[in-house]
Amino acid sequence: MAYAVGDVATLSELQEFYRGNKVDTTVIELMNQTNDILDHVPFRESNTTAGHETRVRTGLPEIYFRRLYRGTPLSKSQYSRVVEGIGMLEGRSEIDVKEKELYGAAFGAYRASEGKAFMEALRQKAATLFFYGDHAKNADEFDGFATRYNDIHNPHVIDASEFTYGSNSEDEEDGEGETGLTSMYLVAWGGDTVSGIFPKLSVGGLKHTDLGSYTTSDIEGRKFEVYGDLWSWNLGLCVRDWRSVVRICNIKTKYLANTLTGTLANINGSETKVSSTREDGWINLKDLTIIAKSKIPAGMRNRAVWYCNPQVLAGLEIQSSDTKNVHLHYGEYFGVQNVPAIHSRPVFECECITNNEEKVTAGGSYPEKSE
Repeated sequence: MAYAVGDVATLSELQEFYRGNKVDTTVIELMNQTNDILDHVPFRESNTTAGHETRVRTGLPEIYFRRLYRGTPLSKSQYSRVVEGIGMLEGRSEIDVKEKELYGAAFGAYRASEGKAFMEALRQKAATLFFYGDHAKNADEFDGFATRYNDIHNPHVIDASEFTYGSNSEDEEDGEGETGLTSMYLVAWGGDTVSGIFPKLSVGGLKHTDLGSYTTSDIEGRKFEVYGDLWSWNLGLCVRDWRSVVRICNIKTKYLANTLTGTLANINGSETKVSSTREDGWINLKDLTIIAKSKIPAGMRNRAVWYCNPQVLAGLEIQSSDTKNVHLHYGEYFGVQNVPAIHSRPVFECECITNNEEKVTAGGSYPEKSE
């Protein structure tokens, strides 16, 4: 293959890693993220190799009054066919075999370190796709939650700007096109509601393949030997019941903590004065989360889990520090201690949920309610 700058490690980078006891060669993983959603998604095998085909009930049979000596008209239910797609994620690494000859046992440490980086990159990509995947923009992606729930007329999309008080409730872009908007997502996982999928007749999960040594070519076509590694993950998102997800959108990030008197550093690093009253952008997270929870059907609520980014999580906890608010507590969920829970539903952190979402307005697509 032809190599470009940045595709492979340079000699100076390798020398820095292999310097042994002269420096601490432990790599500090500053690029790692917390994306708890990946620990919760229940994966199931799809019924086709390209995706998962399912049927969704869209209408019930008509019911009639019966009369003596009169028949009853025939009726039947209505349904629609839905096909969920699967994306194929891959990462590939090649290292010149001469590196092993030059650095001996240290070569394995470098290769293992690169493996950790590739696995983290795959995890971050997968988590991002679960929220922001958009098949219409990129045919190789599957649709994520933000793409599916992108219309404020959707009964399971709640516009936070309607619960934001004061003169700062307008959502306007700054000079660089940053909106400062984010969302919270309530998801009721389950095989009959929403789950991850992997291709039929395959094994789910992140996979590493040691390709061993083989011959490749440089940019000028000259041959040399490398050790190769391949990381792959085939996955998709299947929302069988659209009622199992609720999105609270258009949350103005920099006003999230406007519940206690003082100052708060906003997303641009400057300070914003905050107030304990309902003014200057105060966001009523308590009411928003209650309304969202109530939209999940009763039989699914015990499975529902909240996902938000660190800024929203901090806003929830700051608002709950007010003695008048007792809707948030801490417990153990999915084997994790001290998880915040709002209205008895755990709240988990996902750094992949951005603070620069597009403002959700009318005009998106969403499932129609059955009449």
